[in-house]
Amino acid sequence: MKRFVMIPILLVLLLLTMEQGNAFDCEATEKSLFPCGVFIIGGSIEPSTSCCSAVQNLKASTPTPDDKRNACICLKEVASHYPNIREDIAATLPQRCGVDINFTISKNMDCDNLPPLP
Repeated sequence: MKRFVMIPILLVLLLLTMEQGNAFDCEATEKSLFPCGVFIIGGSIEPSTSCCSAVQNLKASTPTPDDKRNACICLKEVASHYPNIREDIAATLPQRCGVDINFTISKNMDCDNLPPLP
């Protein structure tokens, strides 16, 4: 059971961890989003503070369209490996954390046609 919960958490971490000023780091994103795993598999009603902090870091780490596209590709790839992720819940993660990352987290994201930056 512990392993079943850890996989989605790692996926989310991969998607959100990035360092400001550097190219998007998918591995670091996966690690930072680890606290979001319980939420995106439906194991908690709300994302944790540490999860939302990771989502805020994701936004801060993706200031350009290329950064956002790379983050999208990373998140999509990670999500595709975890069938227990509830896409309906994952899609609400940024909103639940009060962060606009400019795309919806989903296994079916179209990373080549993201909306323009606000």
